[in-house]
Amino acid sequence: MGKAAMAALVWWVCLAAQAAPLRLPAGKEPVAQGGTVTATAQGALIRYRGWLLAVDGAVPEERPDIVLTSAEAHHAPLLQIGATQRTLPLWSAVALVKGSARLRITALPGPDEVAALLLDFGDSDYRIVILAAPVERQAYALLAQRFPGADLALLQQQGRRVMLPLGSGRVQVFGAEQAVPYRFSKVRR
Repeated sequence: MGKAAMAALVWWVCLAAQAAPLRLPAGKEPVAQGGTVTATAQGALIRYRGWLLAVDGAVPEERPDIVLTSAEAHHAPLLQIGATQRTLPLWSAVALVKGSARLRITALPGPDEVAALLLDFGDSDYRIVILAAPVERQAYALLAQRFPGADLALLQQQGRRVMLPLGSGRVQVFGAEQAVPYRFSKVRR
């Protein structure tokens, strides 16, 4: 086999490995159809169709499926599943499946060149963008343009996480009162 053919084969194998979703074990209990996001200090807990994600140090009562740590200057966001930890450089994505629920996590350029994470649940059922850098209040309206298709933004505001529904035209922030969940459901596109 020639070098070009070997290189093409290696490239194809690497591409196929990236495209194959990582499968997580699903529980036997029924899966709720909607989801919640609960701000907790600087982090948040996200629940949707059997998934439990802990963001930026949020500590759930049960073991989370995924632990996400937002990017910092010159450091990529971190994704942890069990004991496995990996960085998500810009424009990289990870596809995951738990039972019949899919989740795709993509690292995108955010404000101030610090990576943001886009969580895409299901077949574009619901999209949440997690921003690592604080955003000025007057720039909230521009987030829907910067992250088209995102339904909710998790923002840093005065040292804690808050939630901003995107695409409604109104700028209303939830989560200033900690531990009150923001409820959402599948969005038809």
